Amino acid sequence: MPLFDRILIVDWSGAGQPVTGKNSLWACLARREGDRVVIDWNENFPTRHVFMQRLNVVVGAALAEGQRLLCGFDFAFGYPAGTAERLTGAADWRALWCKIADEIEDAPDNCNNRFDLASRWNATHFAGEPRFWGRPHQHVYADLSDKKPPAPTNAPLAFRRSECFAKGAKSVWQLTYNGSVGSQTLLGIARLSRFLDERDHSEHIAVWPFETGFAGSFKKPVVFAEIYPSLFALPEGDGVKDALQVRTVADTFARFDADGRLGALLDRPAVLTDNEVAVSIAEEGWVLGIGHLELSREMAA
Repeated sequence: MPLFDRILIVDWSGAGQPVTGKNSLWACLARREGDRVVIDWNENFPTRHVFMQRLNVVVGAALAEGQRLLCGFDFAFGYPAGTAERLTGAADWRALWCKIADEIEDAPDNCNNRFDLASRWNATHFAGEPRFWGRPHQHVYADLSDKKPPAPTNAPLAFRRSECFAKGAKSVWQLTYNGSVGSQTLLGIARLSRFLDERDHSEHIAVWPFETGFAGSFKKPVVFAEIYPSLFALPEGDGVKDALQVRTVADTFARFDADGRLGALLDRPAVLTDNEVAVSIAEEGWVLGIGHLELSREMAA
């Protein structure tokens, strides 16, 4: 039996102003209709604020209609082990989410303070061994370099365990330049953390794998998960790559769910030790699809 009725895939954006088209925020909502996958919409959102309004509608509709919903977001849900304790005093993902949400400012027009915050945290939490790096060349921040710092010699390290299995994955500490995910991560975590709190949806939403463990069955009807669209092979086609990417991921997950394979992707990856499972669930998170070799090969085929 399929786990979900609808699947929402989101290509997030760390933009500092309203933007559409290439390298902006795209999202696609798919649903099953018998044996077919139907795309309800595939849209471009100029700001994170506008998208969050749509997310509230999508989640609200699913709950009102008794539908189960998977939401996949392409930014990191966690930081390398040791980050949460360094910043909050507790090795706990939710404490870190709340810390980020408390200190990130993200206006309705995408104007935000991510570079200022990264510079401040480098000074206050990582003095002498900065983690965050990357900034616009036209701006200068006291404790944020435009160059990659030496690899850290103690926790938190440069990469999470999941990123070691994702070809081409960038470190969450990198805020700018090609392929970077650091800005998206700070802004995305802040938005989702506030969504869980302010909208009072937390009783209906489970964040995988933090609140669910590595499992293919869920008590709550809505599941948020981290995804990595680069795992998926894209069909040839015209148009914006981001739009094609979210549609491809939504369609693939819906098809996998229909024949029972999506549940396998949500289960514990065989590559993880018991200790690594504990760290992933407590703090680092995991990328949906990573560590399941045969299914990952099919997604990339």
